[in-house]
Amino acid sequence: MKLSDMISTFIDEVKKQLERQQNGNITAANEHADQIVNMANKLKKSGSSGKSELINLAKHEDPYVRLWAACNLDDTAREFAIKVLTELAQHTNEDYGHSAQIQLDFNM
Repeated sequence: MKLSDMISTFIDEVKKQLERQQNGNITAANEHADQIVNMANKLKKSGSSGKSELINLAKHEDPYVRLWAACNLDDTAREFAIKVLTELAQHTNEDYGHSAQIQLDFNM
Protein backbone atom coordinates (compact mmCIF):
# COMPACT_ATOMS: atom_id res chain seq x y z
CA MET A 1 0.00 0.00 0.00
CA LYS A 2 1.33 3.43 -0.97
CA LEU A 3 1.88 6.09 1.70
CA SER A 4 -0.76 8.31 0.14
CA ASP A 5 -3.29 5.47 0.38
CA MET A 6 -2.37 4.85 4.02
CA ILE A 7 -2.83 8.54 4.82
CA SER A 8 -6.21 8.66 3.09
CA THR A 9 -7.33 5.50 4.82
CA PHE A 10 -6.20 6.83 8.21
CA ILE A 11 -8.20 10.04 7.74
CA ASP A 12 -11.27 8.19 6.42
CA GLU A 13 -11.21 5.74 9.32
CA VAL A 14 -11.00 8.60 11.85
CA LYS A 15 -14.07 10.21 10.29
CA LYS A 16 -15.97 6.91 10.27
CA GLN A 17 -14.96 6.14 13.85
CA LEU A 18 -16.17 9.52 15.06
CA GLU A 19 -19.45 9.26 13.18
CA ARG A 20 -20.18 5.78 14.57
CA GLN A 21 -19.24 6.88 18.09
CA GLN A 22 -21.49 9.93 17.90
CA ASN A 23 -24.35 7.74 16.65
CA GLY A 24 -23.89 5.38 19.60
CA ASN A 25 -22.68 2.44 17.51
CA ILE A 26 -19.76 1.59 19.78
CA THR A 27 -19.04 -1.78 18.17
CA ALA A 28 -18.56 -0.21 14.75
CA ALA A 29 -16.63 2.70 16.29
CA ASN A 30 -14.25 0.23 17.92
CA GLU A 31 -13.75 -1.58 14.60
CA HIS A 32 -12.78 1.70 12.96
CA ALA A 33 -10.49 2.48 15.90
CA ASP A 34 -8.72 -0.82 15.25
CA GLN A 35 -8.27 0.19 11.60
CA ILE A 36 -6.84 3.57 12.64
CA VAL A 37 -4.24 1.86 14.84
CA ASN A 38 -3.52 -0.61 12.03
CA MET A 39 -2.87 2.25 9.58
CA ALA A 40 -0.69 4.07 12.13
CA ASN A 41 1.36 0.91 12.61
CA LYS A 42 1.72 0.49 8.83
CA LEU A 43 2.92 4.08 8.56
CA LYS A 44 5.48 3.55 11.34
CA LYS A 45 6.70 0.34 9.68
CA SER A 46 7.18 2.22 6.39
CA GLY A 47 10.36 3.80 7.68
CA SER A 48 11.21 7.44 8.17
CA SER A 49 8.85 8.67 5.45
CA GLY A 50 5.92 6.85 7.06
CA LYS A 51 6.80 8.19 10.49
CA SER A 52 7.05 11.69 9.02
CA GLU A 53 3.60 11.32 7.51
CA LEU A 54 2.17 10.28 10.87
CA ILE A 55 3.74 13.41 12.38
CA ASN A 56 2.18 15.44 9.58
CA LEU A 57 -1.20 13.89 10.40
CA ALA A 58 -0.74 15.20 13.95
CA LYS A 59 -0.74 18.67 12.33
CA HIS A 60 -3.93 18.04 10.31
CA GLU A 61 -6.76 20.60 10.34
CA ASP A 62 -9.18 18.05 11.82
CA PRO A 63 -8.63 17.84 15.59
CA TYR A 64 -9.72 14.20 15.69
CA VAL A 65 -7.12 13.27 13.06
CA ARG A 66 -4.52 15.16 15.12
CA LEU A 67 -5.67 13.34 18.26
CA TRP A 68 -5.44 9.87 16.74
CA ALA A 69 -2.10 10.61 15.07
CA ALA A 70 -0.57 12.05 18.25
CA CYS A 71 -1.77 9.06 20.26
CA ASN A 72 -0.03 6.71 17.84
CA LEU A 73 3.34 8.43 17.55
CA ASP A 74 6.24 6.41 18.88
CA ASP A 75 8.75 7.40 21.54
CA THR A 76 10.96 9.23 19.03
CA ALA A 77 8.20 11.87 18.70
CA ARG A 78 6.96 11.77 22.29
CA GLU A 79 7.60 15.46 23.02
CA PHE A 80 5.74 16.48 19.87
CA ALA A 81 2.84 14.16 20.76
CA ILE A 82 2.62 15.73 24.21
CA LYS A 83 2.60 19.20 22.63
CA VAL A 84 -0.23 18.26 20.26
CA LEU A 85 -2.26 16.59 22.99
CA THR A 86 -1.73 19.55 25.33
CA GLU A 87 -3.02 21.93 22.66
CA LEU A 88 -6.07 19.73 22.03
CA ALA A 89 -6.75 19.36 25.75
CA GLN A 90 -7.23 23.14 25.96
CA HIS A 91 -10.60 22.62 24.25
CA THR A 92 -12.38 21.41 27.37
CA ASN A 93 -15.85 21.76 25.83
CA GLU A 94 -15.02 19.37 22.99
CA ASP A 95 -14.88 15.57 23.10
CA TYR A 96 -11.42 15.60 21.53
CA GLY A 97 -10.17 17.90 24.30
CA HIS A 98 -11.40 15.51 26.95
CA SER A 99 -9.86 12.54 25.10
CA ALA A 100 -6.54 14.36 24.75
CA GLN A 101 -6.47 15.09 28.49
CA ILE A 102 -7.17 11.43 29.29
CA GLN A 103 -4.33 10.40 27.00
CA LEU A 104 -1.98 12.85 28.71
CA ASP A 105 -3.03 11.74 32.18
CA PHE A 106 -2.79 8.00 31.65
CA ASN A 107 -0.41 7.33 28.76
CA MET A 108 2.17 10.09 28.70
